[in-house]
Amino acid sequence: MPSAKRTLAVGAAANWAVFAAYLAVTFFLTPYLLRGLGADLFGVWAAAEAVVAYFTLFDLGVAACLVRYVAKYHATGEPGELNKVVSAGLAVFLAAAGCVLVLGAGVVAVVGPGLERRLGRPADIAPFMLLMLLNVALTLPLSVFPSVLDGLQRYTAKAALRVVFLGLRAAGTVWVMETRPGLLWLGVVQVAANLLEHLIAGVLAVRALPGLRVGYGLVDRAALRTVGGYSRDAFLAMLAARVTNQTGPVLVGWRVGLAAAGWYANAFRLVETGKNVLRSATAAMTPAVSDREARGDDGGVRRVFLGGTRWVLYLALPVHLGILFFGRPFLRRWLPPDDGFPDDCYRAAVILSATLSIGVAQSVASRILFGLGRLRFFARLALAEAGLNVGLSFLLVERWGADGVAVAVAGPNILFCLGLIGYTAWALGVPAGRYVRAAWLRPLAASLVPVAVWWWLTPAEPTYGAIALGLAAGLVPYAAAVGLVEFGPRTAGLRRGRMTPRPPASELPACSSAACSRS
Repeated sequence: MPSAKRTLAVGAAANWAVFAAYLAVTFFLTPYLLRGLGADLFGVWAAAEAVVAYFTLFDLGVAACLVRYVAKYHATGEPGELNKVVSAGLAVFLAAAGCVLVLGAGVVAVVGPGLERRLGRPADIAPFMLLMLLNVALTLPLSVFPSVLDGLQRYTAKAALRVVFLGLRAAGTVWVMETRPGLLWLGVVQVAANLLEHLIAGVLAVRALPGLRVGYGLVDRAALRTVGGYSRDAFLAMLAARVTNQTGPVLVGWRVGLAAAGWYANAFRLVETGKNVLRSATAAMTPAVSDREARGDDGGVRRVFLGGTRWVLYLALPVHLGILFFGRPFLRRWLPPDDGFPDDCYRAAVILSATLSIGVAQSVASRILFGLGRLRFFARLALAEAGLNVGLSFLLVERWGADGVAVAVAGPNILFCLGLIGYTAWALGVPAGRYVRAAWLRPLAASLVPVAVWWWLTPAEPTYGAIALGLAAGLVPYAAAVGLVEFGPRTAGLRRGRMTPRPPASELPACSSAACSRS
């Protein structure tokens, strides 16, 4: 158990470090690109990337499948089955890459000139979109290697690689903007860095798993059925997420204006970056759950669910509250003040941030289901959320503009999160009361401390110094409060079972491996 906990903690820390680096780069590059490209061209870039992002759906859920089965077959000592699944995944990816290039070229031929007409001047939009499609097509077959690293729980090596290339992309972006600003060369930098990063990931995967073999001869019907059965529901969930995440900027740009698409995309990115920084810590749970499930450790799966939710909430709640209390001065300092851009961005960010804490808690439930291979309910619930999201977006954009789209995104997502958390708790045999007490009660109690401090200190001046000082004033006592509720005398007594006797194993909710494997 200490080794398993340490592996999970290292994985969470490594993944979090990657997104912390991504957050730092985004913090620097977003206002830099906005000033360099201008609001309209920046909005075109956001809309073009949103269109191209739909083609990442050709992942088809195979990457998630590979993470689960690499972890499972590595834990059970079945290298032959592992190689078959990886080879089948690679075959599917190669076919998907061809579809991306063929279908994408047709979409770009229609969308690219349309965006250029909206902009009113030539801007190499179609070549930029073609480069981004090439980036997706190259990434698909090469993504087997990062998936293998995740399945083996080699998070440190993968995290170091991603951080290095994140820095190289940032440096390349600055070089392009200083020497030949425009979308085309920005696309060249992205493709070159991405290709090299995935090739090095391949070298790391082979070194981590010397017995790894891929080839056409290893692809059989059983392996394809394994990949297809798991990937189908994972793909539907990806499709729903893509619709939910990428429809907003496109719809706002079409119905409200390109500049509005830019500030809506920034608000959405601000909240999603906060989520992703926190979700990154949960990525290590999928292979950990698959490993425990393969070994029959059902109690360990429940501990990952409850303990993981509690600890990510300790991180999520202050981020959520920080956006509410310090989002406006931060955006006023971070973004150009032209035409009320920061205030419009903040209004949408406040609406979207309603999904932050519950969304991060839901990500733990999702990792559990991905690790167990129980995705059918998850996928269908996600599709229902996406349908409701799109319908409300078209309805509310006419009345409230970009703010209406933000409401249409936030409302269905909250319902989705609650439904998925409830389903996961039921699947693991965890009563609702136990889930709330074990996962939510202590983080909510500790979060009252920064609420009180920040309520008294705000509004803050729109300077980085004032914002940092205000955040620290709330986070320092918050850290002390977390230490008290987690490691104080009463909590320690509860952990040792001195105040409340632990029920015998026969009275704990059952979750057999067979039951947890049903889809």
